[in-house]
Amino acid sequence: MAQKTFTLFLGKSDTTDFERVFTEEARAKLGRSTTTIINCQDFGDGAKLFIFTGEKHVPDWLKEVGRHFSVPNLYTTSAAGVLLFRSSDRIFASTFAHGWMYLDERCFEGDFGLRAAINALDDKKLRRLERANLGDALRAVALSPFQRGLTTFGTDDALDLVRRISGRTRNDAVIDSISGARSLRLTGEFGLGDLPALAADALEYYASNAYQQTDFAILDFVMPVSDRRLAETLDELAAESIRSGEELFEFGLPIGFEDQAVSYRFRGPGCRGTHPDLMLRDYVAAMSASLPDLTAETLHNHKIVAIFNDDGRPDRKWSVKSSLVGSLVHENERYAINEGEWYRIEQHFKDDIERFFDEAIESWTCPPEPFRKIYSSDGNGHYEAESAYNQRFALTHGCVLLDRALIKIPGVDRSDFETCDILDVENKSFLHVKKSSRRSSVLSHFFKQGANSARHFSTFEAAWTQLRTMVVERAGEQEALHLDRVRCDSRPWRVEFIIADTPRRDGRFNIPFFSKVSLRDEMRTMRAMKYETGLKFIGLWPDQTR
Repeated sequence: MAQKTFTLFLGKSDTTDFERVFTEEARAKLGRSTTTIINCQDFGDGAKLFIFTGEKHVPDWLKEVGRHFSVPNLYTTSAAGVLLFRSSDRIFASTFAHGWMYLDERCFEGDFGLRAAINALDDKKLRRLERANLGDALRAVALSPFQRGLTTFGTDDALDLVRRISGRTRNDAVIDSISGARSLRLTGEFGLGDLPALAADALEYYASNAYQQTDFAILDFVMPVSDRRLAETLDELAAESIRSGEELFEFGLPIGFEDQAVSYRFRGPGCRGTHPDLMLRDYVAAMSASLPDLTAETLHNHKIVAIFNDDGRPDRKWSVKSSLVGSLVHENERYAINEGEWYRIEQHFKDDIERFFDEAIESWTCPPEPFRKIYSSDGNGHYEAESAYNQRFALTHGCVLLDRALIKIPGVDRSDFETCDILDVENKSFLHVKKSSRRSSVLSHFFKQGANSARHFSTFEAAWTQLRTMVVERAGEQEALHLDRVRCDSRPWRVEFIIADTPRRDGRFNIPFFSKVSLRDEMRTMRAMKYETGLKFIGLWPDQTR
């Protein structure tokens, strides 16, 4: 028998009516003459086939050809099919052509395809992996001309989110190959009549935890919420938490926001004035009497506006929801939001990350001067730039300013790296400074940058040679001789991350959860290279006086 491919969607357990699985637009088409509905009680435990036929139209390609050639009148129609059937007391959908566009996502399990796939696939026989990394803010598709294991795709990072996976099934599976995401795509020597039995098998794979005994177990640490209905529920729970004054959430800055805004304001609550830092407490205060009416829709509709010093540069805005960072518990599961998307977090994994973060934070023996607040003529304030602060810090503490200074390893392509922002020669410390802890992807890059620098100094003596040249240029020969001496003593070198931010209401500092994962991974890497590591905070105070 020739191989065939079918796509399956699994209806939620409370989805019992065939007609209710369609979008509002599709339901409006059910009564039209262009839609054909065929009942078949002998297919599975009952089925209906819906064929949606479009209006006649001239193909676009024919219109283009007709500009140069004399062509006859030709009309075509587009058709799509949705087969709904019952099997194992659940409703399944199999779609043909663009039939999937007629299905209401809220009526189907969002993780059916991916979860069934990782239970059915052989973790050593994968062909394709589509993933996103929360730490790098990157999405990628990895393809292989041959079968290989999950870890060889590089998915050993807890922040790697697998969104679609394809490969060969295990030897005991009827299906030859599977591709899984929201839906499950099956390929094998079977026909349409075999779908109910295949669906029953897929349902067993979906309910199984067998994947936890394979390399796929890492996917449990952080799993994107692809269930539309669950995501909407979590949005409402987040709004409820903010209304009630809980401190489960804070504001972060979205992916791609690389520039430093001088101030922020809110569009929606009707408040006036600007704020030097992006704080949820300021938004709550701006809502004032309207706070009890805050909903998930409010979080989507209200905007945050970033204002820049450059008069020629337009303000940038984004939704309040896309700035939320934090987590909550729903039905005994932990969910975290980042960049407007929800993720299920394995609780033990979260506890380990939080414990590491708490232990990494160090106190100052002598706290440095905080970032200065600069006020405009209208009374609005913003904090000084990182570069200005780094220069002042280095001068005050007798350190070498290396902000934005790059080292390139001779003979090694694309080896340019930034040593650090400030070099404390006496204490053998590479200091990396970042203003604001609200940008998850930027912070993750910040930690990786520090680890990359440490790796280069552990690997290439040429890195030290160039560092000495930089020290001579920026601090003089005496400081370079000092560097030579401290390199010879027995103390280990230290990599220290310094973050300037406003503390939470309880006086503690925090960073987005996914940045904590990056911090843990990079600190572990550096400790393995015999570096000491540390994390310190400098307080930014919104009510700081002039």
